[in-house]
Amino acid sequence: MAGNTLLRRQSATADLIKAHLALMEKQVILSTQSADLFRLVQHHYHRLQSWHDQHTGWRIQRSSTVIRLIRHLSATTPGYLYERLKDPRDFACLVWTLWYAENRQLSGRGNDQQFLLSQLAEQIQEQSSYDENVVVFDFRRPVDRYSIQRALQYLEDLGGLQLVDGQTREWVEQTPDADVLYEFTDVARSLVAALNPQIVAAVSERLAAGSTALQPTRLIEAGGTPHLVRAWRALLLGPALFRFDDPDAFGALLEHVDSIANELLETFGWLLDIHRDYACIVRASGMSTGPVNTLTPYGTNDQIAMLLCVAIREQVESGMWASPDAYGCLHVVTEDMSDLFYKVRERHGERWGNEARSKSARALLNDVYRKMRQVGILRGPDEFGNVLILPIAARYSATYDQEGPDTSPRNRTNKTPAKKEKLVKGALATALPGLEEET
Repeated sequence: MAGNTLLRRQSATADLIKAHLALMEKQVILSTQSADLFRLVQHHYHRLQSWHDQHTGWRIQRSSTVIRLIRHLSATTPGYLYERLKDPRDFACLVWTLWYAENRQLSGRGNDQQFLLSQLAEQIQEQSSYDENVVVFDFRRPVDRYSIQRALQYLEDLGGLQLVDGQTREWVEQTPDADVLYEFTDVARSLVAALNPQIVAAVSERLAAGSTALQPTRLIEAGGTPHLVRAWRALLLGPALFRFDDPDAFGALLEHVDSIANELLETFGWLLDIHRDYACIVRASGMSTGPVNTLTPYGTNDQIAMLLCVAIREQVESGMWASPDAYGCLHVVTEDMSDLFYKVRERHGERWGNEARSKSARALLNDVYRKMRQVGILRGPDEFGNVLILPIAARYSATYDQEGPDTSPRNRTNKTPAKKEKLVKGALATALPGLEEET
């Protein structure tokens, strides 16, 4: 009898952890797509909401078909929840599409959620031309058509749109008479309802000011939020809580470090990894990273980023670059990064994929910058060419390991080069990022 009671208790605990993970790792839980998860979160709703009331201040929004965790920011954090949605024009198209959905509600067309892509494009193009400070769209340009395609695909993947008729690709490629019929869902209305116009305006103003690119990311509007709540938000949203961004929140974390570590483990099954200048969450190998992006040994840009982290550490240790500041951050300029990148490319470039080898050094370095910003390693360059390297760069280390005696160019360019060489150490640092930093 006692054994059965213990098993039931363990099962209930596992179900609650699963519900917590679902809320954190999924932007939206739909009853039509994830029925079991939807029922599980509904069942534990009161316990889940109570936890967030205590630690994050976030609200769980739910209806008969949609459940979302509404996450309020205390800082402008880097990273992308959707890998292909990264260009500023993509985000602008996404916001204009949500505006279009809200405008249809306000104009009394809320019951008719279907619309043509050509109508949406016309409205975005018209509205964006009214304000000289807003990106102006012209959907005769391929670059703008691809941006709206990525934004709509994101909404469709999220469950905010349904494709009713037509092929978006044909419209993008301007096939004669091609058009697409879409339909907004309850998810789109949920996204619009969750927007805080004041916070959106404040963040937009901050991001538009180039001089703030390397400044701490804590929002002034979050000043009234308790320090410990800001710490929880930064940890859960990732990639890390940096002392540079919010010393008060970091201090609160240090003061309650044992209770937070225990709470993370019991609630999500995650570990807290804390260092002098930053703290982050460690997820078990193979576990979903949710909203947090990390480097892996598989993409070329990821490999280059990890190799640059090694080269950066060598520059500091050799005295070629100045030591980190009081917050563990390095202040360098684009010329420093370019010189370092050329050295890394000269040494390892033959091992990179055809696409990377065919790009110009500047274009490839810009791609790597984007990746490093995404995972929280780097900020900038700003308008003056300054770059800020954050202390989390010390987590990553990578080198190529040659397997077998035959390392001729023919074999290095074989269609299956992984059999001859592989990236090591960086793979461990990515799968188990709690490993001790190298010194």
